[in-house]
Amino acid sequence: MFSQEIIDAIVVAANKESWPASALLAVVECETSGKPFETDGHTPTLLFERHKFYSELQEHQPSKLKAAIAKGLAIPHWSRNTQYKDQGTSSGRLSVIAKARAIDEEVANRAASWGLGQTMGFNAERLHYESATDMVEELSRGIAEQIDALVREIKSSRLDRYLKAKNWAAFAKGYNGTGYKQNKYDTRMAAADAQWARRLDSGEMHAKPGKAITLIYQSKLKELNYPVGKVDGDWGDLITGATSAFQRREGLKITGHPNDETTEHLDKATEPRPVSQARSEATVDDLRAAGSETIEAATKGSTLTKIIVGAGALGGADQTGVLDQAQEVVGKVQSAKAVMDSIQDLAIGLKPYWWVGLIVLGFVMWRCYGSVIKARLRDEQLGLHLGR
Repeated sequence: MFSQEIIDAIVVAANKESWPASALLAVVECETSGKPFETDGHTPTLLFERHKFYSELQEHQPSKLKAAIAKGLAIPHWSRNTQYKDQGTSSGRLSVIAKARAIDEEVANRAASWGLGQTMGFNAERLHYESATDMVEELSRGIAEQIDALVREIKSSRLDRYLKAKNWAAFAKGYNGTGYKQNKYDTRMAAADAQWARRLDSGEMHAKPGKAITLIYQSKLKELNYPVGKVDGDWGDLITGATSAFQRREGLKITGHPNDETTEHLDKATEPRPVSQARSEATVDDLRAAGSETIEAATKGSTLTKIIVGAGALGGADQTGVLDQAQEVVGKVQSAKAVMDSIQDLAIGLKPYWWVGLIVLGFVMWRCYGSVIKARLRDEQLGLHLGR
């Protein structure tokens, strides 16, 4: 089972290299079934190769070969019967690699394949890691690092041409070795690729676009009169809906996500999205009749402000000379020496005129609710509002 994080990382990597995403997903599926780590949550998924431990020890640490053979960790040739006999579980694989590392850590790491792409440790230097141990440590950091190792290996082995052409026999031979047919790597990859292609084409899954491309889409679609919300580089529901609407208008496949075809059309688009006459001529009454929750809430708020202002007016009905008295208080405050004293004097002086505060509060609230109504109406007339 692939997590969304793994799918997104693979799709992003494939797009960056202009490779079919379904093909790269197929490679990972056949190598690890999408499991990046062993059960300890840290060690990259591994498979220890006894015949490679034999040859690597023979080349790098011949004095340790006898001990490895005695422990059953090194054999001269690949053997189906003994190669993976104790690696059927994660705990088994962790136990085997621990025993091999006890003999020689670097050589043990060179003799195993690691991570989502099952990158062989003896390829570390060719893939520009300092050592196999350094490579394993890098792959332990996360999914992106494991996918990066896979990409490095495909490119350094010049297998990208076969991946792009989906020549699975040639790819499997180069990636899995001449014995690839024994494990049916080529047919399994072809089947997995077809399945992933269907899922990707259906729009079932997409990598979340990066900030740079998101900002481009948000800015351009906003210029074209599509509702994108805040231009912040975060791909959310609004920009997904706006992208879908643009794709529909342009006669493109509707995915709600960026792709080369959509980006090309977006670059050339200059005509803003037209707004229907009914929307452009809409009134507040039209929105209220349509059941706009925003208009309803703002209207209720406006009614509340009338009650507040009315209460304030009643409170001041029996008082006269209010403005003159308030001005006198303000004058006293301005002549005070300290700011805090001024505030205290103002509060004491205006205490009898609490109703003035109610009137001011009501007026401010009325302005705020009025602004909400105007903004909602403007969005409706411009065709920018997607909610209620």
